[in-house]
Amino acid sequence: MHQYLEIVNVSGYTDGSAGSGGRLRRPARSGAQRVNGFERRKQRKKESIRRAALDLFKAHGFRRVSLNDIAQKAGVSPVTIYNYFGSRDALVREVVKEQFLSLLQRLRAITDGKGGFPEKIEALVFHKTEAAGEFQGELAQTLFNTGPEMKRFVETVWRRDVTRLTVDLLEEGKREGYVDKDISQDALLLYLKMLRRGAAASSEELAAIGSNLEFYRELNHLFLYGMMGGKGERR
Repeated sequence: MHQYLEIVNVSGYTDGSAGSGGRLRRPARSGAQRVNGFERRKQRKKESIRRAALDLFKAHGFRRVSLNDIAQKAGVSPVTIYNYFGSRDALVREVVKEQFLSLLQRLRAITDGKGGFPEKIEALVFHKTEAAGEFQGELAQTLFNTGPEMKRFVETVWRRDVTRLTVDLLEEGKREGYVDKDISQDALLLYLKMLRRGAAASSEELAAIGSNLEFYRELNHLFLYGMMGGKGERR
């Protein structure tokens, strides 16, 4: 019996000799275990707040959702949201960043998928148009007009991911004869950069468009084919 108790004690359990009737008890949780449990609960709570905010932003847009609305849907107090995110604006930035990265993943799946250049362009336009209409049409405006931190984030992701995606797609278009081979990659990328900065400087106009999907389709058509049309024509 003594040997048995020694084995039990080495395993981290007690023999209950201090009045537990000899029953085995679970070992006391270490400090690291308590910290890990706390961190897991913290992350679950933070994720539930993020999901609640995302649902509300999609349904009502960013501007019309208050901190109290998010707290009520998540089942927490506004103070809890401040403790986890620092401010409502910080929570908005986090949600927008996640949506932007999610959109890039979907676009990358299209460019890496099956189909020729025209099919991929049509799919990209459809996804970009649908994305523009989400969040009551406020996603693009919020992405380009939420302070210097968001601007740095967009610039970093654009240099790291979007430029590579764009170059790959343009090269495919050149190989298939849909993009003019005489236009250099640098010129094409500068043209796209100018368009992007123009969109970033037009946040009020984008807000006025709102969720007008047909208008976004027209803008995408102008971007891809210009005022002369030429949709799907080989060069």
